[in-house]
Amino acid sequence: MPSLRELQQRFAAALLADPGDAPAFTTGGPAGRIAIYRRNVFANYRNALGATYPVVRRLVGKPFFDAAVDGFVCAHPSRGGDLNVYGAEFGSFLGGYPPARGLPYLNDVARLEWAIDEAQRAADSTRAPDIVLAALAIAPPGELPALRMRVAPSCRLIASEFPILRIWQVNQPGQESDERVSLDDGPDRLLVRREPEGILLRRVSAGDFAWLTALADRMPLAMAIDHALRAAATFDLGAALHAYIGDGTIAAVAAQG
Repeated sequence: MPSLRELQQRFAAALLADPGDAPAFTTGGPAGRIAIYRRNVFANYRNALGATYPVVRRLVGKPFFDAAVDGFVCAHPSRGGDLNVYGAEFGSFLGGYPPARGLPYLNDVARLEWAIDEAQRAADSTRAPDIVLAALAIAPPGELPALRMRVAPSCRLIASEFPILRIWQVNQPGQESDERVSLDDGPDRLLVRREPEGILLRRVSAGDFAWLTALADRMPLAMAIDHALRAAATFDLGAALHAYIGDGTIAAVAAQG
């Protein structure tokens, strides 16, 4: 007699298999009931990812999107019970999904939509530029290179060789325009951040993007500046500090370590 673990494994395999490839599952009921349950499970995944990736779904159409979600679910089944936080790897999956080969921008649009979703769910932070500036002002000059600046929890940074912001904008609800986006209008370097009024999407320069990315990766200030200057020799640290402390992107200053 199969153990409980074996039954659970067989049940999971039946649910995540393509209908034509699903193994027979006779314990507890006929295979037909498993097929009905499987359809419901996949419908839930399609609905959940459709809510997270509405622009991707609009770009490719529902049949294509549903097929891609089915393939993604089989390759990356959920490890938790909350589908609202499921789907982080969907962009990477689309990048290697053969039917999407002719849509090279699709995975980056998906990464942007996941960044927006993460920004919406991120922890709150208090915008306090005066406190951040005061922390910089009292830091001994010799310690400045080792300081670590913390970006706000909702901040995400997305880069693409394609104009993904414009693609996202023209595919919002209520947009009936037939405007076509030239893929030659890229690249895009985007800062995504939640504000009280909603999600902010902002293009940033190459130097600012490299600097913010390094800070988000918890690199010390000196190393972040080096990354920025390698990306753009015209990077202006003073202007960057003024802009990103002032708008709340940089939320705090931490000591070295």
